[in-house]
Amino acid sequence: MKSEITFLRMAIQIAKESKQKGNLPFGCILVNQQGEVLLTGQNTINSDKDCLAHAEVNLIREASRTFDFSYLNNCTIFTSVEPCPMCTSAIYWSGIGRLVYALAKTTFYDIIGRDGSNLVFEIPAIELLQKGGRKVEVVGPILQIEAYDEYLKILAI
Repeated sequence: MKSEITFLRMAIQIAKESKQKGNLPFGCILVNQQGEVLLTGQNTINSDKDCLAHAEVNLIREASRTFDFSYLNNCTIFTSVEPCPMCTSAIYWSGIGRLVYALAKTTFYDIIGRDGSNLVFEIPAIELLQKGGRKVEVVGPILQIEAYDEYLKILAI
């Protein structure tokens, strides 16, 4: 089975592709219990003109049409950056059982700044998920230094 690091690097690559298409630099992948990549998601808010078209929401929309809640309980979503509160809630409601992310949202804001206050919503994913009645395992940030360096490059595109 591929390692978590490999899956996170894949999510970061998807984030780079999203940025190259004129969208925000976020990417994610859904992996089943056997380590197979089921779906990928990238941010499309600019190209779709849809403020809700975050990478995780795009992936979860497809996942919920394809897989049932109980199957998703045994899946992991790997994200390039810690999900925002909306995406974290979507992960919760989808049934996905595990979240692994590369770069902490606070570190992402350290890179891009906090000037656009309407874009900053700093609630840690683990804190939000602990409020729910269903357990979702949260792992991250992992790959923080590498992800930080990659995001400096991605944002320069």
